[in-house]
Amino acid sequence: MKIYKIEGKGYECNKYLIVGKRNILVDPGMPEGFLSTLEEMESIVKDIDFIINTHCHYDHTGGDYLYEDHFHVPVIIHNAEVEVLRRGSDITLAPLFNSKMVPPREVIPLEEVLEELRRCNIEVVETPGHTKGSISLICGNYLITGDTLFAHGVGRWDFPTGNLEELKSSILKLQRIIEERGISKILPGHGEDAYTHNLDIKSLLLGL
Repeated sequence: MKIYKIEGKGYECNKYLIVGKRNILVDPGMPEGFLSTLEEMESIVKDIDFIINTHCHYDHTGGDYLYEDHFHVPVIIHNAEVEVLRRGSDITLAPLFNSKMVPPREVIPLEEVLEELRRCNIEVVETPGHTKGSISLICGNYLITGDTLFAHGVGRWDFPTGNLEELKSSILKLQRIIEERGISKILPGHGEDAYTHNLDIKSLLLGL
């Protein structure tokens, strides 16, 4: 398995292309980044098998429909946020980006692909707090954390369905996973990667 990072520009999230038994795009970002991201992706692989969103916010999901149409693949998101995405609800925060959410046509609940992800050596960790349906992905000794944990901070909890206590619990869960699994690197939804030996989670929690 290899993971390729495609950095987001401006407010857009980082995107991750997982290449292995299945080729998976994690968090396609916003429509504005579609062409440049597609060009970078297709220099690595010609096809993907599906799209996974770490949570429903527009800067991570706004471009879902474009990749869905191009690659003819479904979009996967935590069960708690399936209807949010299907309806293009304002919970996606599209209005915050002066945009209108275009829902993907085929949204599949995460629970339906968990076994397939395990066969691809990808493990899903539920990490609510930034949103109710936020997830992180364990990929070997890397951890894709969405907007739950960054190199120098943690996700916001003051948007719809966010919850500070849940966020704290999720960060502690990730800390345990990092220690138990020997995770070497955090791949966050925004900003730079973090080598775990430089990550001071205790200080981040004290700042909440």
